Amino acid sequence: MVWSSIMRASTSEGQTDMRRLRVKEVAQAKGFSMAKLQRMADINLKTIQAIWHNPQHDASLKTLDKIAKALGVPITELLEDVPEDLPQKAKKSKKVADDSDTYPKDGRK
Repeated sequence: MVWSSIMRASTSEGQTDMRRLRVKEVAQAKGFSMAKLQRMADINLKTIQAIWHNPQHDASLKTLDKIAKALGVPITELLEDVPEDLPQKAKKSKKVADDSDTYPKDGRK
């Protein structure tokens, strides 16, 4: 597997998986608030807030290691594989002229 970032991994078949951080869920299950986790892990509060509110945040391994140690869990418990949705069929783009509702109804043709 080739890593392009901590949050996205590509396989040789071209399939892409997303990584989702489970920091908030694990911390809450262990009774940690953002402030307590920030103090225990000795990480900037803005970084904790970004990770807490955005599970796709591109956190460094060093940061995740500090969080895992503060929570008393292996770092792998903070990561979850989430397969990306398969690409949907591309919708046929609608031309403005095809949508008569967008034109004023003033009698012009």
